Amino acid sequence: MSEFDQKAATWDENPERVKRAEVIAKRIASNLDLSKVKAALEYGSGTGLLSFALRDKIPHIMLMDESAEMIRVALVKKDKLEAFNIDPIQYNLQKQPLPNIRFDLIYLLLTLHHIEDVGSILKKFNELLTENGHLVIIDLDKEDGSFHDGEFHGHKGFERDNLEALLRASGFQPQSYNVCYKLEKETEEGLKKYPLFLLVSEKV
Repeated sequence: MSEFDQKAATWDENPERVKRAEVIAKRIASNLDLSKVKAALEYGSGTGLLSFALRDKIPHIMLMDESAEMIRVALVKKDKLEAFNIDPIQYNLQKQPLPNIRFDLIYLLLTLHHIEDVGSILKKFNELLTENGHLVIIDLDKEDGSFHDGEFHGHKGFERDNLEALLRASGFQPQSYNVCYKLEKETEEGLKKYPLFLLVSEKV
């Protein structure tokens, strides 16, 4: 069982995560015209906190996560809230073929820094988007490595210029970049704040 499978059952009990999802949902809505979005994908969705906060604004949202337990929790929430426009599936785009469905919007929250080959996943997102579709990345600014406890093989956040260069190489045009949230976490050095950026790009 993965780390995220183990955490799934109590994931939504953290009020900070719930608040963060609600704040970021509002920031996404203020940065994009969601009235033009018919179908969206949240990749690395976990229990779908962000998507459930956006469910009244987007007709169809697919949740993708490789954690079976995270998806199980999302399915329970879908039924409980009668959120029939949300479709949670267990899926890993790095290992499985691209599905036939296409999306007007793809967004991911604190997921990209877990993916080793960023360029490859960005190209897959590009293929999954409709013409002039948008990709929204919410993730960590470059940090000193203190954000994750124990062994971690991903990225210690991102520098804007480097990430935007990867996006351009993958068929995107970056449109806007701003700090959307400051995540607080207890570390060995005490309480630290980690800025999260919201980067909007358009498929070109």
